[in-house]
Amino acid sequence: MSSPARTTSTMPRQARAAQLLVFGLAFAGLVVMLVLSEGLTSYGMGKLSTPWLLVWVCALLALTYDGSARVGVRHTTIVVMVFVLVGSFSQAAGATAPGEFLDAALRIVLGLPVVVLLFLSEATAWFDREREK
Repeated sequence: MSSPARTTSTMPRQARAAQLLVFGLAFAGLVVMLVLSEGLTSYGMGKLSTPWLLVWVCALLALTYDGSARVGVRHTTIVVMVFVLVGSFSQAAGATAPGEFLDAALRIVLGLPVVVLLFLSEATAWFDREREK
């Protein structure tokens, strides 16, 4: 009986790890944008920033993981992160410069575990929990 009560009051490690990975990825995006933006045209800057904007949307969603987040937030994070990953795999495959490849590889290395962690049963149970009154 103590297990369900613990589940509703304490975020499981899997959900916390996904949250921290998203926050880390969002911070890494800021660093990457600062490092790689020098000398880019507005088109190049837009191409660089688009996937990071999606990561920052996921970071905003991750702010709610330990409070009001429910299954819709989990699903939205997964879908948006899958869009980021698909674009990142495409970018990594067609990279012409080391910076382009590292930019995409960073999103893949930190984004893929987020999707996997959010599919684990403990994280799913956390987002499916009943609302506290």
